[in-house]
Formats: sequence, structure tokens, C-alpha cells
Amino acid sequence: MPSIYTQIAYLSWNAILLVWLPGYFTGKRTIQRPNPIRRAFAFALIIAGFMFLFSNSGPGNSFAERFLAVPHLFITPSTVPFGIIGLIIDLTAIVFAIWARIALGRNWSNAIALKENHELVQTGPYAIVRHPIYTGLVFAAFGTALTIGRLTDYIGVILLLVAILIRIQDEDALMAEQFSESHPAYRQRTKKLVPFVW
Repeated sequence: MPSIYTQIAYLSWNAILLVWLPGYFTGKRTIQRPNPIRRAFAFALIIAGFMFLFSNSGPGNSFAERFLAVPHLFITPSTVPFGIIGLIIDLTAIVFAIWARIALGRNWSNAIALKENHELVQTGPYAIVRHPIYTGLVFAAFGTALTIGRLTDYIGVILLLVAILIRIQDEDALMAEQFSESHPAYRQRTKKLVPFVW
């Protein structure tokens, strides 16, 4: 059975679902999407990443262990300090992602897309990093993995990171094309994923 820290981390992801759900019905109309093959590939990696991260009910029961023969290995200890640190990272990242989602408003899309009357949001968390929702998701996934410590969970984090980097590249290209005057300056003063670092 997952530790109390893992259970809380898993529950925290429900907050993202609750905040994201209305956006499916209230967002602006989509007018442009980038390469569908790259979108599909990134989406498949996201699904796989979450399957690795959220299918851990016990030894031998995770998706990776059952279907991919990935061994049941702990690469960080499943201890109280790691549980607490992981949970703090997870909850902080979830709050950051929700803040970013609210700041983005009706410009948000569940897929990489340009919306009708799209705005280049540069306030709130977008003043700190260009893709704060992705920042929140990656760090929340890492924090969740840290509460468990298994190899399979870290594989899930890596798959999510690869998918997000693909999406970032596509989104930056789309925004640079649409906001040719303001986006280069915005890119110069902000990092793409990790505030003040990268």
C-alpha cells in the first residue's frame, strides 16, 4: 500500500483536474495547431508517463512491472524524510501549475494550439517562466515519484519531461510566429521551464 505521503500526492493531482475541467468548455475557439504527428507522439509519452507514475499499488503491480518487465527497484529510499520532501515539492508545484492555469484564462488549450484573439500572457507565473504549467507538472511528478522512490516512477517523470520538451518547442515556435514582435523579447528575459535556471 502506498505511504500516506504518496496517497496525498496522488490526491493532489485531483486539484489540477478540477481546475482544468471548466477550460474544456470555456476556452476560446482554436484557430491553429502545429504538426499532428508530433502532438500525437507527445500525448502518447504523457499517457505512458502517467501510467508509470500512477499505477503503483504494490510490488509487482505497477504497469511497468506487469507489462514491460521493468524490475521492482527503489532508487531513492522510501522513508519519511523523502516522503515529506517529495510531498512539499508536489504540493508547491501543483499550486504553481494552478496559478499558471488561472493566469492563462481562456487562452489555455488542452493541446498545443493558437486560440482566437490569442494573448501572449506575460504576467503572474508567466513573468517568471514561459511554460509555468509544464514547470508545475514536471515538478509535481518528480515530487510524487520522490514519495515512492521506485525506478518505474522516475521513468514516468522522464517520459513526461520528454513529452513536455516536445510541446515547449512547438508552442514556442507557434507563439514566435504569432507574436513576432513581442515574443523574442519575452523569450530573452524568461527561462522556458525552470525559473532563473533553464
